[in-house]
Amino acid sequence: MPQVAISSDFLTAILNLPKAQQKKVNQFVNKFRNDPHSPGINYEKINDAANPYMRSVRIDKSYRGIILKPEHGDVFILLWVDHHDDAYEWARKHQCKINPTTGAIQLYATETSVDVRVPAPEQIKTIVESVAIPLFNNYSDEQLINIGLPAELIEQVRANTTLSEFEQMKDLLPNDAYEALYFVTEGIPYDEVLDDFTTDETDVDTEDYLAALEREGSKRRFVIVDDEALQQVLDAPLDKWRVFLHPSQRKLVERNWNGPVRVLGGAGTGKTVAAIHRAKWLANHGDFDNSFQNKKKILFTTFTKNLASDISDHLALICNQAELDKIEVFNIDAWVYRFLKRNNYGYQIVFPNDFNQTRKQCWQLGLDAKPPELDYTDHFFEEEWRLVIQEQGIASKQEYIKAKRNGRGTRLNRKERLLAWNVFEEYLLQLSHKNLKEMPDAMRDCLQVIESKSIKPMYLSIIVDEGQDMGTQAYQLLRRLVPEQSNDIFIVGDGHQRIYRNKVVLGRCGINIIGRGRKLRINYRTTEETKKLAVSVLEGVTIDDLDAGFDDGKGYVSLMHGEEPEVLNFSGFMDEADAICERIEQLNAAGAELRDICVVARTNDLRDSYSSEIKKAGFDTYSIKANGSENRNVDGVRVATMHRVKGLEFQHLFVAGVNDDKLPLKSFISNDPIEIREHEISERALLHVAMTRAMRSLVVTSHGNASRFLLP
Repeated sequence: MPQVAISSDFLTAILNLPKAQQKKVNQFVNKFRNDPHSPGINYEKINDAANPYMRSVRIDKSYRGIILKPEHGDVFILLWVDHHDDAYEWARKHQCKINPTTGAIQLYATETSVDVRVPAPEQIKTIVESVAIPLFNNYSDEQLINIGLPAELIEQVRANTTLSEFEQMKDLLPNDAYEALYFVTEGIPYDEVLDDFTTDETDVDTEDYLAALEREGSKRRFVIVDDEALQQVLDAPLDKWRVFLHPSQRKLVERNWNGPVRVLGGAGTGKTVAAIHRAKWLANHGDFDNSFQNKKKILFTTFTKNLASDISDHLALICNQAELDKIEVFNIDAWVYRFLKRNNYGYQIVFPNDFNQTRKQCWQLGLDAKPPELDYTDHFFEEEWRLVIQEQGIASKQEYIKAKRNGRGTRLNRKERLLAWNVFEEYLLQLSHKNLKEMPDAMRDCLQVIESKSIKPMYLSIIVDEGQDMGTQAYQLLRRLVPEQSNDIFIVGDGHQRIYRNKVVLGRCGINIIGRGRKLRINYRTTEETKKLAVSVLEGVTIDDLDAGFDDGKGYVSLMHGEEPEVLNFSGFMDEADAICERIEQLNAAGAELRDICVVARTNDLRDSYSSEIKKAGFDTYSIKANGSENRNVDGVRVATMHRVKGLEFQHLFVAGVNDDKLPLKSFISNDPIEIREHEISERALLHVAMTRAMRSLVVTSHGNASRFLLP
């Protein structure tokens, strides 16, 4: 039976066609998939094609598809589609073949429009001696070939003496080879790169394309489509993440792990994508009990309601109904609410620093009990409550006296702790009178209900997205919900994006990830230029790895390039708002949809102020709130706070009002140096997260005095 595969480049090419031709291409592909041997498909040889197996096929009188039809095996690979002359030109300038060392099918340009300086071989030695050391001077030709570099490109690659020169070769190299070489320049150990980009096979048949399509390196760019998947692929070519997983993602997703896994990765590296595909894979490979009474599911959880809603939407895009029936998606707080309600919980659950007036009154009564001998700010007591009392589940004076206060900048002796306890004791008493429980206590109550009722683990597996935002109580609860077994817990996160100041050490929550910590390094969302600006906001900040170690961000790269982000300062708010509206008008006139433009601000009031000015300029706006995912069917410029854009992405992004009184937020008051430092880190992380939502363009604006976070 013939096998038909589609390259990701073919889907990209479809998007560049007029709408009428897109429809014709879809019709052709459906026909082609059913019978590539049909007499109605007119294969034409391309005499000067880079690969002799390339053929053209007729889409209509003006458009042609380019197909690889190898001599051996009944395999057909759809590579490109374009206007007749442009399609033939593409075939002349692009190579598609199996790499003899990695076994992956590589598709790359043999010619590029980028002016790549390639000295003659006899000139290279002179350049090396008189100017600079070649970028890959420490690696042999064999080593470069072994990580995927085609032999015919060795000289061009060796001519590079700087990273910026090498980056200009991106369109001339196969994607996998470019990535592998880039990682080497970033200081990633060669053996680690070799392991990520090579096959275990010792003898690769460079004519066996069917075998090559099954290798991990090929699946990042090619997919064999069956009748069920074909229409789904053609209907949404923009969402290529549904089909094409990077090998580094696939290695995490499609395997049996012998315990909990933690996956780190910078913004845009596809952590959520990997987690979503992991859920689908588990739904098809998990040891499910199909009996009605004991049917266990997969729990997919995250920190906020917005992200949970977005995850549900994306799962529906890649999973069939049978798979979806095996997956539950809840943000962690919603899961706690539901569980306790089912178990007749008698308390109202509240959150620290939320808008519940009764809780605020309880806290104020606690502060009113503060002894005059303790000259500490109200914020000191708030942090002491959150980071010491709640973190350790302290319920008595005796427990507090013995409690560890690691990470607190202000020391308290025994007498001072006895005095401070008056505040917390009164607050606990008031909460009890009002029948209130804070969420961390509610999570502990969930554990007590589970133990008292001898409830067995409730899930087959648990997946956690945005794992850096979960606290200790959440992880302790999750550990109890799933048995310790293979494929039990899969966590993705990034300490650089922690905006809720919840820190955790997984090992102390019973989640042992030793030997199962992995990292994603390639940023798929933002350009390298945007990534560098976003990373600079966190320069010099030490970030944890969720398990008492450190994450240095080494090897975090974006392989896309674009315009430099703009960082602009204006004398006043109106000048800034006018400039933003002017750029929105320019983007819209150039063809950008308003729904693909977002203006982000630090606070609700500031967001609403920009929204008002955008409306006055004649543009509709759509405010992204905390009550669910964004509705893409509603037009209008998106406006949001920095907290609300987490997990989202936009073609064009404005981060507005980055003033010195907004970042860091001046409402924070503390004399504790550690509290001040942690507050600044979380504020920097918030700006970092906001910037990394940008896909094509980023503009950062301020008025008056700009935030010091923007200063070099």
